[in-house]
Amino acid sequence: MKKLLAVRNDKLGDLILTLPALKIIKSSVPDIEIDLLVNDKYSDIQLITDYIDNVICLNDNLIEDIASRNYDYSISFFSTFNTGYKLWRSNIKKRYAPATKLAQVFYNKKIKQNRSTSLKPEYEYNNDLAKYFLKDNYYRLKSPDNSYISLKKTDDASARTKKLIFIHPFTGGSSKTLSCDDFISLCIELNKLNNCSFILHCDSSDYQKCLELEKNASNLDIKTISPTGNLPKMFENINQCDLFIAGSTGPLHVAASLNKKTVGFYPTKTSSTLLRWDTINNGENKLSFSDVGNDDRYIKIDLSKTARLINENLLN
Repeated sequence: MKKLLAVRNDKLGDLILTLPALKIIKSSVPDIEIDLLVNDKYSDIQLITDYIDNVICLNDNLIEDIASRNYDYSISFFSTFNTGYKLWRSNIKKRYAPATKLAQVFYNKKIKQNRSTSLKPEYEYNNDLAKYFLKDNYYRLKSPDNSYISLKKTDDASARTKKLIFIHPFTGGSSKTLSCDDFISLCIELNKLNNCSFILHCDSSDYQKCLELEKNASNLDIKTISPTGNLPKMFENINQCDLFIAGSTGPLHVAASLNKKTVGFYPTKTSSTLLRWDTINNGENKLSFSDVGNDDRYIKIDLSKTARLINENLLN
Protein backbone atom coordinates (compact mmCIF):
# COMPACT_ATOMS: atom_id res chain seq x y z
CA MET A 1 0.00 0.00 0.00
CA LYS A 2 1.26 3.45 -0.95
CA LYS A 3 1.10 6.21 1.66
CA LEU A 4 0.40 9.88 0.98
CA LEU A 5 0.55 12.81 3.37
CA ALA A 6 -1.68 15.69 2.28
CA VAL A 7 -1.27 19.12 3.89
CA ARG A 8 -4.03 21.65 4.55
CA ASN A 9 -3.60 22.89 8.10
CA ASP A 10 -5.20 26.31 8.07
CA LYS A 11 -8.91 27.26 7.96
CA LEU A 12 -12.03 25.10 7.78
CA GLY A 13 -13.26 26.34 4.40
CA ASP A 14 -9.84 25.74 2.84
CA LEU A 15 -9.84 22.22 4.25
CA ILE A 16 -13.27 21.49 2.75
CA LEU A 17 -12.04 22.66 -0.64
CA THR A 18 -9.36 19.92 -0.66
CA LEU A 19 -11.99 17.15 -0.49
CA PRO A 20 -12.58 16.99 -4.28
CA ALA A 21 -8.82 16.53 -4.82
CA LEU A 22 -8.55 13.86 -2.11
CA LYS A 23 -11.56 12.12 -3.63
CA ILE A 24 -9.85 12.09 -7.04
CA ILE A 25 -6.71 10.53 -5.60
CA LYS A 26 -8.49 8.00 -3.39
CA SER A 27 -10.77 6.93 -6.24
CA SER A 28 -7.93 6.66 -8.74
CA VAL A 29 -5.51 4.80 -6.44
CA PRO A 30 -7.69 2.39 -4.43
CA ASP A 31 -4.78 0.95 -2.43
CA ILE A 32 -3.46 4.33 -1.27
CA GLU A 33 -3.61 5.48 2.35
CA ILE A 34 -4.16 9.22 2.70
CA ASP A 35 -3.20 10.99 5.90
CA LEU A 36 -3.85 14.70 6.38
CA LEU A 37 -1.78 17.27 8.24
CA VAL A 38 -4.57 19.43 9.61
CA ASN A 39 -5.34 22.18 12.12
CA ASP A 40 -6.04 20.38 15.40
CA LYS A 41 -9.47 22.08 15.62
CA TYR A 42 -10.58 19.98 12.64
CA SER A 43 -8.90 16.66 13.40
CA ASP A 44 -12.29 14.90 13.52
CA ILE A 45 -12.72 15.40 9.77
CA GLN A 46 -11.51 11.83 9.24
CA LEU A 47 -14.62 10.53 11.03
CA ILE A 48 -17.03 11.87 8.42
CA THR A 49 -15.30 11.38 5.06
CA ASP A 50 -14.03 8.30 3.23
CA TYR A 51 -11.12 10.16 1.66
CA ILE A 52 -8.96 10.68 4.77
CA ASP A 53 -7.58 7.66 6.63
CA ASN A 54 -5.69 9.39 9.45
CA VAL A 55 -4.82 12.88 10.60
CA ILE A 56 -1.67 14.46 11.98
CA CYS A 57 -1.59 17.78 13.80
CA LEU A 58 1.34 20.15 14.23
CA ASN A 59 3.51 19.17 17.18
CA ASP A 60 7.02 19.69 18.53
CA ASN A 61 8.24 16.41 17.05
CA LEU A 62 6.59 16.74 13.65
CA ILE A 63 9.69 15.80 11.64
CA GLU A 64 10.18 12.58 13.57
CA ASP A 65 6.43 11.87 13.54
CA ILE A 66 6.21 12.18 9.76
CA ALA A 67 9.46 10.28 9.13
CA SER A 68 8.28 7.35 11.27
CA ARG A 69 5.22 6.86 9.06
CA ASN A 70 7.27 6.19 5.90
CA TYR A 71 5.25 8.22 3.41
CA ASP A 72 5.88 7.65 -0.28
CA TYR A 73 4.53 11.08 -1.22
CA SER A 74 3.32 14.39 0.19
CA ILE A 75 1.03 16.96 -1.41
CA SER A 76 0.92 20.44 0.06
CA PHE A 77 -2.29 22.22 -0.91
CA PHE A 78 -1.09 24.91 1.49
CA SER A 79 2.40 25.29 2.88
CA THR A 80 4.30 27.69 5.05
CA PHE A 81 8.07 27.89 4.91
CA ASN A 82 8.28 26.08 8.25
CA THR A 83 6.00 23.20 7.19
CA GLY A 84 7.80 22.83 3.85
CA TYR A 85 11.12 22.62 5.66
CA LYS A 86 9.81 19.89 7.95
CA LEU A 87 8.47 17.84 5.05
CA TRP A 88 11.88 18.09 3.38
CA ARG A 89 13.60 17.01 6.58
CA SER A 90 11.23 14.04 6.88
CA ASN A 91 12.80 12.35 3.83
CA ILE A 92 9.61 11.95 1.79
CA LYS A 93 10.83 10.98 -1.68
CA LYS A 94 8.23 12.87 -3.77
CA ARG A 95 6.94 16.17 -2.39
CA TYR A 96 4.25 17.92 -4.48
CA ALA A 97 3.18 21.57 -4.17
CA PRO A 98 2.33 24.68 -6.19
CA ALA A 99 5.45 26.54 -7.35
CA THR A 100 4.73 29.63 -5.30
CA LYS A 101 6.52 31.64 -2.63
CA LEU A 102 9.86 30.80 -1.05
CA ALA A 103 8.56 27.53 0.44
CA GLN A 104 8.70 25.95 -3.02
CA VAL A 105 12.43 25.29 -2.54
CA PHE A 106 11.50 22.36 -0.30
CA TYR A 107 9.48 20.54 -2.98
CA ASN A 108 10.81 18.48 -5.86
CA LYS A 109 7.48 18.11 -7.74
CA LYS A 110 5.94 21.49 -8.54
CA ILE A 111 3.47 23.10 -10.93
CA LYS A 112 2.89 26.80 -11.55
CA GLN A 113 -0.64 27.82 -10.62
CA ASN A 114 -0.63 31.57 -9.84
CA ARG A 115 -3.54 31.18 -7.44
CA SER A 116 -3.39 34.85 -6.48
CA THR A 117 -4.81 35.76 -9.90
CA SER A 118 -8.05 33.92 -8.94
CA LEU A 119 -8.72 32.71 -12.49
CA LYS A 120 -10.50 29.57 -11.29
CA PRO A 121 -11.97 28.21 -8.04
CA GLU A 122 -9.63 27.16 -5.25
CA TYR A 123 -10.89 23.58 -5.41
CA GLU A 124 -9.96 23.43 -9.12
CA TYR A 125 -6.41 24.51 -8.31
CA ASN A 126 -6.36 21.68 -5.76
CA ASN A 127 -7.75 19.25 -8.33
CA ASP A 128 -5.05 20.27 -10.81
CA LEU A 129 -2.40 19.43 -8.23
CA ALA A 130 -4.04 16.04 -7.60
CA LYS A 131 -4.17 15.31 -11.34
CA TYR A 132 -0.50 16.24 -11.68
CA PHE A 133 0.30 13.77 -8.91
CA LEU A 134 -1.65 11.00 -10.67
CA LYS A 135 -0.06 11.66 -14.06
CA ASP A 136 3.42 11.82 -12.58
CA ASN A 137 2.93 8.40 -10.99
CA TYR A 138 1.19 6.77 -13.98
CA TYR A 139 -2.26 6.42 -12.41
CA ARG A 140 -5.45 6.74 -14.47
CA LEU A 141 -7.85 9.48 -13.39
CA LYS A 142 -11.13 8.24 -11.90
CA SER A 143 -13.69 10.25 -9.95
CA PRO A 144 -16.99 8.47 -9.22
CA ASP A 145 -20.03 10.47 -8.21
CA ASN A 146 -19.86 9.74 -4.50
CA SER A 147 -20.60 12.22 -1.73
CA TYR A 148 -17.78 13.98 0.08
CA ILE A 149 -19.22 13.50 3.57
CA SER A 150 -20.78 10.47 5.26
CA LEU A 151 -23.31 11.22 8.00
CA LYS A 152 -26.18 9.40 9.65
CA LYS A 153 -29.50 9.94 7.90
CA THR A 154 -31.39 12.94 9.29
CA ASP A 155 -35.13 13.51 9.60
CA ASP A 156 -37.12 13.70 6.38
CA ALA A 157 -37.38 17.38 5.47
CA SER A 158 -40.44 16.72 3.27
CA ALA A 159 -42.59 16.45 6.42
CA ARG A 160 -41.91 20.07 7.38
CA THR A 161 -44.52 22.75 6.88
CA LYS A 162 -41.86 25.49 6.70
CA LYS A 163 -38.56 25.80 4.90
CA LEU A 164 -35.69 25.65 7.41
CA ILE A 165 -33.11 28.30 6.57
CA PHE A 166 -29.79 28.58 8.40
CA ILE A 167 -28.25 32.06 8.56
CA HIS A 168 -24.56 32.40 9.46
CA PRO A 169 -24.20 36.16 9.96
CA PHE A 170 -20.52 36.38 10.98
CA THR A 171 -17.26 35.36 9.29
CA GLY A 172 -14.70 35.44 12.09
CA GLY A 173 -12.88 38.29 10.38
CA SER A 174 -11.89 36.20 7.35
CA SER A 175 -13.96 38.29 4.95
CA LYS A 176 -16.61 40.97 5.11
CA THR A 177 -20.26 39.96 4.82
CA LEU A 178 -23.73 41.53 5.10
CA SER A 179 -24.48 43.64 8.15
CA CYS A 180 -26.68 42.07 10.82
CA ASP A 181 -29.49 44.46 9.88
CA ASP A 182 -29.28 43.38 6.24
CA PHE A 183 -29.32 39.69 7.17
CA ILE A 184 -32.54 40.24 9.13
CA SER A 185 -34.02 42.36 6.32
CA LEU A 186 -33.23 39.54 3.90
CA CYS A 187 -35.03 37.08 6.19
CA ILE A 188 -38.05 39.37 6.29
CA GLU A 189 -38.08 39.59 2.48
CA LEU A 190 -37.81 35.79 2.17
CA ASN A 191 -40.58 35.29 4.69
CA LYS A 192 -42.90 37.43 2.56
CA LEU A 193 -42.36 35.01 -0.33
CA ASN A 194 -42.29 31.67 1.48
CA ASN A 195 -43.18 30.11 4.81
CA CYS A 196 -39.81 29.97 6.58
CA SER A 197 -38.18 29.13 9.88
CA PHE A 198 -34.75 30.65 10.50
CA ILE A 199 -31.84 29.34 12.54
CA LEU A 200 -28.93 31.61 13.43
CA HIS A 201 -25.72 29.58 13.23
CA CYS A 202 -22.38 30.73 14.64
CA ASP A 203 -19.30 29.70 16.57
CA SER A 204 -19.00 30.26 20.32
CA SER A 205 -17.33 33.68 19.98
CA ASP A 206 -20.42 35.08 18.22
CA TYR A 207 -23.12 33.31 20.25
CA GLN A 208 -24.13 36.31 22.38
CA LYS A 209 -24.29 38.53 19.30
CA CYS A 210 -26.64 36.04 17.66
CA LEU A 211 -28.88 35.98 20.75
CA GLU A 212 -29.15 39.78 20.54
CA LEU A 213 -29.89 39.52 16.84
CA GLU A 214 -32.61 37.00 17.58
CA LYS A 215 -34.25 39.42 20.04
CA ASN A 216 -34.25 42.16 17.41
CA ALA A 217 -36.07 39.88 14.96
CA SER A 218 -38.93 38.81 17.20
CA ASN A 219 -41.39 39.21 14.32
CA LEU A 220 -39.75 36.20 12.61
CA ASP A 221 -39.77 32.49 13.44
CA ILE A 222 -36.10 32.59 14.40
CA LYS A 223 -33.83 31.09 17.03
CA THR A 224 -30.13 30.59 17.65
CA ILE A 225 -28.63 27.11 17.61
CA SER A 226 -26.08 26.30 20.32
CA PRO A 227 -22.59 26.50 18.80
CA THR A 228 -20.38 23.45 18.92
CA GLY A 229 -16.66 22.85 18.69
CA ASN A 230 -17.31 19.26 17.64
CA LEU A 231 -16.84 19.08 13.89
CA PRO A 232 -19.11 16.05 13.17
CA LYS A 233 -21.83 17.72 15.27
CA MET A 234 -21.51 20.92 13.23
CA PHE A 235 -21.99 18.91 10.05
CA GLU A 236 -25.03 17.16 11.55
CA ASN A 237 -26.55 20.50 12.58
CA ILE A 238 -26.06 22.06 9.15
CA ASN A 239 -27.35 18.92 7.45
CA GLN A 240 -30.83 19.70 8.86
CA CYS A 241 -31.32 22.83 6.77
CA ASP A 242 -33.11 23.32 3.49
CA LEU A 243 -30.91 26.32 2.72
CA PHE A 244 -27.72 27.80 4.19
CA ILE A 245 -26.99 31.53 3.80
CA ALA A 246 -23.65 33.10 4.73
CA GLY A 247 -20.71 35.18 3.68
CA SER A 248 -17.57 33.47 2.38
CA THR A 249 -16.72 31.47 5.47
CA GLY A 250 -16.06 27.91 6.63
CA PRO A 251 -19.63 26.84 7.49
CA LEU A 252 -20.81 27.86 3.99
CA HIS A 253 -18.33 25.31 2.60
CA VAL A 254 -19.48 22.74 5.17
CA ALA A 255 -23.03 23.09 3.85
CA ALA A 256 -21.78 22.80 0.28
CA SER A 257 -19.82 19.62 1.05
CA LEU A 258 -23.17 18.11 2.10
CA ASN A 259 -24.63 19.33 -1.22
CA LYS A 260 -27.11 21.51 0.63
CA LYS A 261 -28.60 24.52 -1.13
CA THR A 262 -26.45 27.56 -0.40
CA VAL A 263 -26.38 31.32 -0.85
CA GLY A 264 -23.00 33.02 -0.53
CA PHE A 265 -22.04 36.70 -0.39
CA TYR A 266 -18.60 37.71 -1.64
CA PRO A 267 -16.40 40.81 -1.74
CA THR A 268 -15.03 42.01 -5.08
CA LYS A 269 -11.39 41.92 -3.90
CA THR A 270 -9.38 39.77 -6.35
CA SER A 271 -8.27 37.25 -3.73
CA SER A 272 -11.80 36.89 -2.29
CA THR A 273 -14.12 36.72 -5.29
CA LEU A 274 -17.03 34.33 -5.74
CA LEU A 275 -15.09 32.61 -8.54
CA ARG A 276 -12.03 31.93 -6.36
CA TRP A 277 -14.00 30.70 -3.34
CA ASP A 278 -16.80 28.96 -5.17
CA THR A 279 -18.44 26.14 -3.20
CA ILE A 280 -18.35 22.43 -4.15
CA ASN A 281 -22.09 21.70 -4.15
CA ASN A 282 -23.92 21.07 -7.43
CA GLY A 283 -24.45 24.13 -9.60
CA GLU A 284 -28.24 24.03 -9.34
CA ASN A 285 -27.95 24.11 -5.55
CA LYS A 286 -26.16 27.43 -5.18
CA LEU A 287 -26.49 31.15 -5.73
CA SER A 288 -23.65 33.63 -5.24
CA PHE A 289 -23.79 37.41 -4.99
CA SER A 290 -20.99 39.96 -5.23
CA ASP A 291 -20.75 43.23 -3.35
CA VAL A 292 -22.33 46.11 -5.25
CA GLY A 293 -21.55 48.80 -2.68
CA ASN A 294 -18.58 50.80 -1.45
CA ASP A 295 -18.83 50.09 2.27
CA ASP A 296 -15.49 49.10 3.83
CA ARG A 297 -17.13 46.98 6.53
CA TYR A 298 -20.10 45.26 4.88
CA ILE A 299 -21.20 43.73 1.62
CA LYS A 300 -24.12 45.53 0.01
CA ILE A 301 -26.70 43.86 -2.24
CA ASP A 302 -30.22 44.52 -3.52
CA LEU A 303 -32.10 42.71 -0.75
CA SER A 304 -35.53 42.42 -2.38
CA LYS A 305 -34.09 41.21 -5.70
CA THR A 306 -31.83 38.73 -3.89
CA ALA A 307 -34.76 37.35 -1.89
CA ARG A 308 -36.78 36.92 -5.07
CA LEU A 309 -33.97 35.04 -6.80
CA ILE A 310 -33.42 32.80 -3.78
CA ASN A 311 -37.11 31.98 -3.57
CA GLU A 312 -37.46 31.27 -7.30
CA ASN A 313 -34.31 29.16 -7.64
CA LEU A 314 -33.76 27.46 -4.29
CA LEU A 315 -36.98 27.42 -2.28
CA ASN A 316 -39.72 26.64 -4.81
